[in-house]
Amino acid sequence: MYSEKVKKYFENPINMGIIEDADSIGIIENEICSDIIKIYLKMKDDVIIDAKFEAKGCPPVIASCCIVTKMIKNVNIEKAKKITANEIIEKLEGLPNEKIHCAELVIKTLRKAINNLK
Repeated sequence: MYSEKVKKYFENPINMGIIEDADSIGIIENEICSDIIKIYLKMKDDVIIDAKFEAKGCPPVIASCCIVTKMIKNVNIEKAKKITANEIIEKLEGLPNEKIHCAELVIKTLRKAINNLK
């Protein structure tokens, strides 16, 4: 059902955790499937120097969080704003149609974190 990449990131997630002195946090709760995603950003001169996440969700949610936090590290904020759910899905080598919303939720959480920057 899931690609090897989704399984790998679910079993051994990267960038999972909290940034205590984060410059911003984005939080999204999906009431339908009860997923909760938090993305923490640490900035320096408009560049994301660290990104971590906490998530309660299915394998595609965890894997999507891993991918997006990996993609945005050491990237300027304008480039991070342009990342799409399709890019995440591509890097995960696909998601089942009924799980595409997982990547979309992660992007919404990222955008919320960006919009919440101090």
